[in-house]
Amino acid sequence: MGSGYTHGVTSDSARRTHRQRQAEETKDRVVAAARTLMARNGWAGTTVDAIAAEAGVAPQTIYAAFGNKRALLEGMRGAMLRDSQIPELMARAAAEPEASRRLEFWAKLIRQQMETSFDVISIHRQAAASDPRVAGDYRKVLDGRAELFAAFVHELHGDLAPGVSESAATDLLWCFSNEEIYRELVEERGWSADRYERWLGATLVAQLITAPSVA
Repeated sequence: MGSGYTHGVTSDSARRTHRQRQAEETKDRVVAAARTLMARNGWAGTTVDAIAAEAGVAPQTIYAAFGNKRALLEGMRGAMLRDSQIPELMARAAAEPEASRRLEFWAKLIRQQMETSFDVISIHRQAAASDPRVAGDYRKVLDGRAELFAAFVHELHGDLAPGVSESAATDLLWCFSNEEIYRELVEERGWSADRYERWLGATLVAQLITAPSVA
């Protein structure tokens, strides 16, 4: 009886794992469909019905998995963090003792984020402009980003150029890490991602480490 009970538990566990895996695969498919359609048609121009058709699921499946279109943005951000490997690159940057190398790792991190997630960042900003509830969510994302930038700069404070305060350095890091700069240089002007990364790293070093003065 013991072996039969164990077999039953194992099979049930395997079935639950299989169902969970199927559910995650369905969510990933829905998120991918939403990203594709929103990048092409915009936030307001993309309906849940259209996303469901693109993903090959019923609209009710999307509502059951996410609740609403707004919640899909969180799904996109989760996929963005997973695919861009930002936590791993952040750890490598933090472990680098040399300030200039740390900023070069930061440039690599931003390049990776933009290459894998530029569409999500743009969609979220667009959605925030048309939906007050999304705007509140987006504000929290920006506030968290600001805290992350400030913490990164704080670790560099001993290497900042004379006259460059932590506050000014954080502002500069924020400015140069903006997705619009990436869009203008890579999407509009045809720069390669390698060239963008080299430029960003060199610019951050020049502005934060060797800059003569920033008010």
